[in-house]
Amino acid sequence: PGLILAYLSFRTVKDERILIEKSLESRNGEFVDALQGLIDKTKIEHLKYLQEELQHASSNASVDNYLFLATGLLNNPLVQSLAIFHDEEMVFPRRLLFQDTVNSFGLTGSINSPMALSPMPQEDSIDLPLRAQEALATVQSEFRAGHYPHTIRLIRAFNHAAEGLYETRAGMLYRYGLWLLEIKCLIQMNLTEDAVIQGRELIQALLTGNGFSNYHQVRFYLSETVNLLTSLENLPREIRDYFWSIHEKSEIFLLNAEFVSQEWKSNPEILIRSQALDNNTPLQIKYLEGLPYLIIGYPWLDKETRIIARLNESVFTEAIENEILKSKKSTWKDMDFALLNLKDQILFTTDSLSDRKIAKEALLSGDLPAWKLIVFKKKDSEVIALSRRKLTLLYTLLGFSLAALLIGSFSVFQGLKNERYMVKMKTNFLSAVSHELKTPLTAIRMFAEILESGRQTQEDKRKKYAHLIGEESMRLQGMIEGILNFTRLDEKKRTLNFSAIDLADPVKEVAGLMSGAFEKAGIKLELQLEKASYINGDFDALRSVIQNLLENALKYSPTLTTVKVFIEKQGEKICLRVQDQGIGIAPSDLKHIFEKFYRAGDEMTRNTKGSGLGLAIVKQILDTHHAQIKVNSKVGEGTEMIIHFPKKEQGGENA
Repeated sequence: PGLILAYLSFRTVKDERILIEKSLESRNGEFVDALQGLIDKTKIEHLKYLQEELQHASSNASVDNYLFLATGLLNNPLVQSLAIFHDEEMVFPRRLLFQDTVNSFGLTGSINSPMALSPMPQEDSIDLPLRAQEALATVQSEFRAGHYPHTIRLIRAFNHAAEGLYETRAGMLYRYGLWLLEIKCLIQMNLTEDAVIQGRELIQALLTGNGFSNYHQVRFYLSETVNLLTSLENLPREIRDYFWSIHEKSEIFLLNAEFVSQEWKSNPEILIRSQALDNNTPLQIKYLEGLPYLIIGYPWLDKETRIIARLNESVFTEAIENEILKSKKSTWKDMDFALLNLKDQILFTTDSLSDRKIAKEALLSGDLPAWKLIVFKKKDSEVIALSRRKLTLLYTLLGFSLAALLIGSFSVFQGLKNERYMVKMKTNFLSAVSHELKTPLTAIRMFAEILESGRQTQEDKRKKYAHLIGEESMRLQGMIEGILNFTRLDEKKRTLNFSAIDLADPVKEVAGLMSGAFEKAGIKLELQLEKASYINGDFDALRSVIQNLLENALKYSPTLTTVKVFIEKQGEKICLRVQDQGIGIAPSDLKHIFEKFYRAGDEMTRNTKGSGLGLAIVKQILDTHHAQIKVNSKVGEGTEMIIHFPKKEQGGENA
């Protein structure tokens, strides 16, 4: 499988450039779908917000209602500006009457005189008749004297006599100045209700836009009117809130009105008059001169009323920019594209259009926005860079695959080798156990047959045979117990009883039991034991360790040699050393002697007896005692076993 994978990987690498180009084509299609989905989602969200605002609209065709409805819709980012039509005529905001002579001039001071404009531009000044000048001077004089009822009568008389004057732009400014002065007189006379009525009428007149050359003037008079009325201490709270609401919303609406007056070059009534509209569709999107408009009608409004709102397409470009900035999806990543409107003007692009080849063109479906999408091909350098990155990734994966194949093969080989080794060890163990069991069983059977047959009548020999049967039985029992103990330790089933013991005690006991065997073999056993060598251990388990070490020294030492046992205190350790002058251990066998079933040489021809479990049992017992064993050996010179036990502080002379 690894070789097949390598072959297929090399074939894939060879055709990688073609695969990358096909992948890019697929990504372009996914990108077009993703962009269309984002635009549809953005449009639906904003239209839903707009419908929620329309649900609260009133069918009352009043200036107040128009103001609140218009400002609510203008809070929607999709709505750039709007106008309200009734019977196909624009009723809100009104067109400026004097657009041909629009001028900006400063507005200063408060309404302390009929004239709220200072200084008046030359072109705004008028030649008042002498009687009109005298009448205005009288109005000012009466107001300053505090004759407020007489001032109101003079203002109303002047308004009636000066109707022709108010048909001019500057004349209308006198009209609104006198209107403010009349409201102030009513306030001074504590006629709050009359002042509120006059204030409402003035605000409605101001919001129609009649008689103004620009909307700075409207803002000024609105601000003055609201400040006058809201300064009344006895004004009801709901009326005060109404005037403040009018003031806040009028600012938004006046900005819209100024934009409509100056920027709507083509009269949008053409959308209502010349194009067929579906009266059953309350929201319709139409394009006029390449600009999108939303037409709102029945049932959101009454059947005679329409709202035409110019839509802000930058809402969609902002959504696209945000998606590109925050998105980590591959659909948007590293895409080069441009969006064009119906006039082929660039609305949004991620790169220069010069020297770029087109990979895909698409018209975004739907009525808004009416855009054309152009997706550019990747530059050759970018394709090469993508190829190199992909090739690097593929070669890396191929390298990992080959490395995994080699490591896996090596692991399988080592596993098979270890398995064969364990099978060999088990075979050696079975051979050794069979050999070890055969010898005592043969002796027991032979001596038992002699005793049973009655051929041996001498009592001393009968006792000797019975004694030999007992010895071989004990030997057989010891072998079986050794195997069972190893099994219990290996399976963690044997429980050791730890206590503070002097390590010299089990050494002396085992040496006493084996002294006869050492004398019979002609080997001298010497003990050099330091007193009070306390450790935390299991007495029976330690006795088994010492017995195994002395048995090995006895088996592998020739006659007339010496086996020495030392116990020494070495700082925080108690050291047990067993030295012999035997045949030694070959270096190749040293690293295996503590493995279970391991014995060097051929089991069928080895002269020494054993099952290969003795040192394995020693190692397991020492591990449970947190002790370390070390072996020094030279072939033909002897072996030294060195064991370090942790010292037991609670003991010694105090034990």
